Amino acid sequence: MPSIATQRDLAVRMRDGTRLFANLDKPAADRPYPVIMSVTPYGKDKLPDRLANFFMRLSGVKFGKLNCSRLTGFESPDPAYWVRQGYAVVQADARGMHKSEGQAGVLRQLDAEDYYDLIEWAASQPWCTGRVGLMGVSYLAMSQWYVAALKPPHLRAMVPWEGATDLYRELAFHGGIPETKFVPIWCKNRLQHGRNPKFPMAEDFLAETEAHPLDDAYWVSKRPILENIEVPALVCANWSDHGLHTRGSIEAFERISSQQKWLFTHGRKKWETFYGEEAQAWQKRFLDHFLKDIDNGMDRVPKVRFEIRKAFYQQEARSEERWPLSSVQPMVLYLSTITGSLQEEPVVSEGKLQYESTSRNGRAVFACRFERPVELVGSMRLKLWVSTSEGDDLDLFVVLRKLDPNGTEIFFSGFNGYERDGLAKGWLRASHRGLDQSRSTPLRPWHTHTRIEKLRSGDIVPVEIEIWPSATLFEAGSTLQLTIQGHDAARYPSFGHGKLVNRGWHIIFAGGPHDSCLAVPVNKFAGR
Repeated sequence: MPSIATQRDLAVRMRDGTRLFANLDKPAADRPYPVIMSVTPYGKDKLPDRLANFFMRLSGVKFGKLNCSRLTGFESPDPAYWVRQGYAVVQADARGMHKSEGQAGVLRQLDAEDYYDLIEWAASQPWCTGRVGLMGVSYLAMSQWYVAALKPPHLRAMVPWEGATDLYRELAFHGGIPETKFVPIWCKNRLQHGRNPKFPMAEDFLAETEAHPLDDAYWVSKRPILENIEVPALVCANWSDHGLHTRGSIEAFERISSQQKWLFTHGRKKWETFYGEEAQAWQKRFLDHFLKDIDNGMDRVPKVRFEIRKAFYQQEARSEERWPLSSVQPMVLYLSTITGSLQEEPVVSEGKLQYESTSRNGRAVFACRFERPVELVGSMRLKLWVSTSEGDDLDLFVVLRKLDPNGTEIFFSGFNGYERDGLAKGWLRASHRGLDQSRSTPLRPWHTHTRIEKLRSGDIVPVEIEIWPSATLFEAGSTLQLTIQGHDAARYPSFGHGKLVNRGWHIIFAGGPHDSCLAVPVNKFAGR
């Protein structure tokens, strides 16, 4: 292993005079190297942040096996690995966090400009070849969308490994329902605890979230312009991260303008996968090609690594040329409240099914047994005709599950390593049911979240629920089960929705004029 030359607390002056501090790890040989960079709010010197990780594990977070050195910061590239591959690794504390000066905020235009300045500073150093690539997980992926849209001249590649792109829809509110567990913990334990005590915070993200329950100018200011991104990109999306990064990662891959872009999908634990051998091989091949000009065939690699799940940590990886898959077609399954089934033919007989909305056991369940193997790949669209016996609103939680031929549930990996999850989830507060039809598709409704449409008790209204992307194989004899309820599907570690509007009974209507149905993405050429 080559020796590592390390420099700590390099002061980098931003365009407004504020100093951000960065660490550099590089091979000891005195020559220039391409740079892999990340900017973190979690502390560049937390190597690792054992106390924080201990409390995360205590709360139920399961990291899996982390194949990285003790030099590795939280969700950051491993300097020991990348120095061995001939790269310099730079990590900086974000503005106002830990050692960096200034007032900290959450993914502002100012933070993107800081990142731009850091990239251009690194490219001008004698230890850099002038080529910079970005890498990191979660927040360290999210920040890449913003700076890449600004097009720094020396940015040559990006590896955003699971990063939300819409803080309203994917972090703070799910279907208009406020997330009340992860967001407060993250704000208090990560942001407020990690800020530079010499400077006040520029914003109280938790207070701003409560003050902006609709998708207004505040949330627009937090949204990157994905279409402005043109740099080569290796994007990772995780089927197991419903409630955080799954939706935004897929959205980004579809919308960025990069002509050279690849999608790596998986359905396992995020950190374990990021540092795993296969992922690192993809990352190295991609960065070697674009930062070192190595002709390693990356330009001929199929654009999508498509992982389809069978069960917990049972999956198959395939290669595809585009996403969404060209072979996927919508299939509509109609809800029958009389039989509790999902069926391909419209239901003629009208019926209704109700559940107690505030009970942990209250739910409506529908199922479809597949007589032949079926692959469901992508997002789904659930239409329901609903009513409430009390109050003027409903919070609807949807979970899809897979059952084996004996009716036993088959579990999948979920949020923060949860090991007994369903295969996909969706949420909607009924008063947020307004749609942007121009952005909706047969397999995904697009909610505007710009106005409130309350119900009157007893009103029957149509709502459409977005179910986040997934990829699952259903063997012959297995069952797709749809559950609708008034609360989270499980007690997830560090994630949940506590401020609900439910009262009384929720009633679901189906059949006749009430065309409640589930549109699912069937891969027509599975197993070809």
